[in-house]
Amino acid sequence: MKVAVIDVGFNSLKMVKYRVEPDGTAKSYGQLGVMAKLGEGLESTGYLGIEPISRTIDALRLCRETASLESIKHVLLVGTSPVREAANRGEFMERVEKETGMKMRVLSGSDEALYGLLGAARAVDASNILYFDLGGGSLEVAYAERSRVRRTLSLPLGALKLTSLYSGKDGKFSRKDRAKMAERVLELLPSRRELGLARDTTLVGTGGTVRGMARYDLDENNYPLDKVHNYTVNAESVQKMSREFFKLKVTEMNKIDAIGEGRSETMAAGTLVVKMLMKRLGFRSMTVSTHGLRDGVLVEFLERSARPSDLAQREDIERLLAKPRPSGLGDDEELLNCMMRNGIIDERQRRIILAAARRGRSPDSAEADANAVFGILMSEDLPMSHEDQLLMAVSVVRSRKPRASNWIAHQYRDMIYDDAKVMKKMGACLRLLEILDKSRAQFRVAYSNGLRISVIGSEGPFPLELARTAALALATAAKKPVTIFVGVKERERHAGLVRVGR
Repeated sequence: MKVAVIDVGFNSLKMVKYRVEPDGTAKSYGQLGVMAKLGEGLESTGYLGIEPISRTIDALRLCRETASLESIKHVLLVGTSPVREAANRGEFMERVEKETGMKMRVLSGSDEALYGLLGAARAVDASNILYFDLGGGSLEVAYAERSRVRRTLSLPLGALKLTSLYSGKDGKFSRKDRAKMAERVLELLPSRRELGLARDTTLVGTGGTVRGMARYDLDENNYPLDKVHNYTVNAESVQKMSREFFKLKVTEMNKIDAIGEGRSETMAAGTLVVKMLMKRLGFRSMTVSTHGLRDGVLVEFLERSARPSDLAQREDIERLLAKPRPSGLGDDEELLNCMMRNGIIDERQRRIILAAARRGRSPDSAEADANAVFGILMSEDLPMSHEDQLLMAVSVVRSRKPRASNWIAHQYRDMIYDDAKVMKKMGACLRLLEILDKSRAQFRVAYSNGLRISVIGSEGPFPLELARTAALALATAAKKPVTIFVGVKERERHAGLVRVGR
């Protein structure tokens, strides 16, 4: 099944397309973005203008035709700050439905913050999250402590809104207007105490301005990965960006590839908001997420069941935040848990191997060659650090083609240089798991003077020689014995016993 989520914001309109698998998991496979600027002029008139409405409806027609062409079953259309703030929102929504055939759901500020939190939290690895979405018209903030939503806020601090209020006709800010804007931002931002933030809270930001900042920082630091999701930007970099962006004209900002023409006029104001938010709340870094509102809307839609209400209920969001994602690996997970309990792997390695085993078996990864599978795995936005994702991808390649993995690891040596032994161990473990999976083996696992795997059945004759090679590699890398026994039923088809150890 295919589902699309369209978010109509103050500055931009974006449609993200998702493919939903039978197990309920969803992965985006494309997106369409248009700078429709629906909120243009809203601050001065209180109404959505004729031209902004026309641009937005034209963009929505494009989205509708794209969805029809690609056989997308469900299209979820949501409107945010410009729609909920406009005096003529009812007329606008009627025109949208009449001219595009799509019914729009208007989100409150609380809805927007909750859905954004849900989408971002499922895509980052953190227990306590302070999430913010810096849009064109508003700043949404939500704090969750171990899956419990503690606070949500919607503040009128959008990048385009602030730019229209405080910049001059040429888009530049005078010192006086810049000071007024900073004063207004500081006045509205909450304190750390007011939010009740735990000490180990992770700041997670999303929105066009935040993504632009991340891309700019990637280029400035010659970062080896072209990857924004889960990229970390430190406070010093944010302060430097804020100083530099205020010095540049809009025409000069347009020439910066990482930002582009669509965001150039709002980057200075948006970066100031981020800088002051981090300073006010005492964060030395922020984690950038490419997931948020649209992903949260999708998750809630897929899990909603028969609940008729269109409102984002806090208890439902908390339930979805706390819901564990099934690995779908069954006995393999038990094997890894046994290995962790007995010191063969640690918790970090267990999580990476689980992610690698699951994604390595997806149709696109399973059928790709070693080099292609690396690109496929690194293109995903996963709830893990870039270093862990690199280890995962290189380990999958190593389980299939060790030489190729050595070349890739060398390319990224500055990020994973100290993990060469870990990659060998995880690659060997993944190879063993792959053999057990492809042979549809049923097995039991125990630990007694080493790891003991007893194969009690398989779909066909169990591949003894392949298992022996993989087990030997694992035993060598882990420096602990690994033993594979073939059960009685298997002996009837394939007599013998495989024992591998040091």
